[in-house]
Amino acid sequence: MSTCRAALLCVTAVAGFGLIAGCAARHLPPPKGLTPRVNISIPSRPHSRNPPLASEILDKTLSYQLEQLLDLPHLARRLTDNPYEAGNVDEFDEVPNSSWFTHRNGRTAMSLESVKRGPTTAGPDTSDIWTVLSVKSVGVTPGMIIADGSGRRYIIKFDPVAYPELGSATEVVASRLLHAAGFNVPENFIVSFDPQRLRLDDGAELSVETNDKRRPLTRRGLAMAELHEMLGRANPNPDGSGVIRALASRFLPGIPVGPFSYTGRRGDDPNDIYAHEHRRELRGLYVVASWINHADMKEENTLDMYDPESGQITHYLIDFGASMGSNSTSPSNPRRGQANSFDLKDSLTRLATFGLYVHGYERAPQLVRYPSVGYLENDLFRPDKWKPMYPAPPFESMTDRDAFWGARIVTSFTDAQIAAAVEAGQLSDPDAAAALLEFLIERRDRIGLHWFARVNPLDRFGIDGQTLSFADLAVERGYTGDPPATRYELSIRTQDGALLAADELDTAQTELQSSWQDFDHLVVSLRPRREGHRSKPVLVYVRWNAVAGGWELMGLRRLD
Repeated sequence: MSTCRAALLCVTAVAGFGLIAGCAARHLPPPKGLTPRVNISIPSRPHSRNPPLASEILDKTLSYQLEQLLDLPHLARRLTDNPYEAGNVDEFDEVPNSSWFTHRNGRTAMSLESVKRGPTTAGPDTSDIWTVLSVKSVGVTPGMIIADGSGRRYIIKFDPVAYPELGSATEVVASRLLHAAGFNVPENFIVSFDPQRLRLDDGAELSVETNDKRRPLTRRGLAMAELHEMLGRANPNPDGSGVIRALASRFLPGIPVGPFSYTGRRGDDPNDIYAHEHRRELRGLYVVASWINHADMKEENTLDMYDPESGQITHYLIDFGASMGSNSTSPSNPRRGQANSFDLKDSLTRLATFGLYVHGYERAPQLVRYPSVGYLENDLFRPDKWKPMYPAPPFESMTDRDAFWGARIVTSFTDAQIAAAVEAGQLSDPDAAAALLEFLIERRDRIGLHWFARVNPLDRFGIDGQTLSFADLAVERGYTGDPPATRYELSIRTQDGALLAADELDTAQTELQSSWQDFDHLVVSLRPRREGHRSKPVLVYVRWNAVAGGWELMGLRRLD
């Protein structure tokens, strides 16, 4: 038998087995979510990861892509629309709180003040002396590390001279939205400080570039004249007071042990039991990142922190300056979010068309109406076509269920909550703040319209007495048009598949009959029926609990 024929038979067998097993399991409730091994103390400091950026880009752009093409089970699942689902979900298809993610606005609406405050406590005290510990005098935007009067350490980042407020506002607004979404982020603040209140630490250091641009940077003692020279390249407030606006990012608690990997598991962390590319919160992050156009999603912009007291590692997202309308040191551009920095598909398209094919982002003008918020255009934004600068394996492994999870979080933000996050950026131009708000609201709505049309949007199932109720997120959040002429296709079967009831509901609830209490469990199939929408059902498993004297939910399966 030829190698090609054997490979084809292998792919067919794997695909067929997966389809048969999937169909057979539908009348069975999903297994109870495995109790994850959490809170196991790591007695000694884990090793520090420090992968070179060039290696990461080469690996994710070429090596990983080739591995996926040669992975026959993976390929078979993709070809048969039966991809690997996320591993860290429970019987209700939910992600538990962990050192990676904490349910916040997506589960319980946060107050406007909580959204605006984010993870922050008290910011740096600008009325006291700041001690400068080190200065980075490299690149377009210099920065420094300081300790305030209370001894708290902060990274101080300055806005690019030509674009006041751009970097600092972007970092703060993005961090507030990501925190409210449930991710771990640093405490970021907008500060205005008087340079006269700075003093040099005895061991203060200056990072300088080598003549041949190699890294790491050399270091030498820092003099006050050098500090003042660096501050001379920072943006002073326009009121003439000499006070400088900057971003203050508080040092994360614990000991840094490097960025986390987008693939595999961390071998020295016994709590890290799911391959990162199969974690729902990292896959669903694609939708959240596409919302704020956080395209700079390389591993370098993540950080694991080890707490020696608890022996735990917490996983953070960091550095959001290249999101929304910003490219950190300048406004963003039409290509951001449309293609990888090195896009193999784009390159092959150009090759096949002899360079004649022109992408939409190449024709789009780079219009910057407000320098403080950068390039804000949504004409090219397609929620399922958005791309980060570098391929991220969890994003490429994302299924529709993962996308629904992310879309549910993004669309949970009200206009007022988004406005609260924008307000935290302290933009001095109200028109610029309004433009950023409009940008984020429009992208949120495009995400809701796309994913809730593609995936069954029924959610929040609950039982009260004999009544099984649910929420239609597409109707509830305004993504079905006006009026939302929606009915719900219902069927209820026994554990053996025998049909007990079939109906079309005009409200988001149905009654469970007393005569069904003797069955081991029931399978309730629900899906919306409305013009332009055709999704697969959600299967909800319920049973009668004789001890409690009532119906209870056992779990659910999303078939999309």
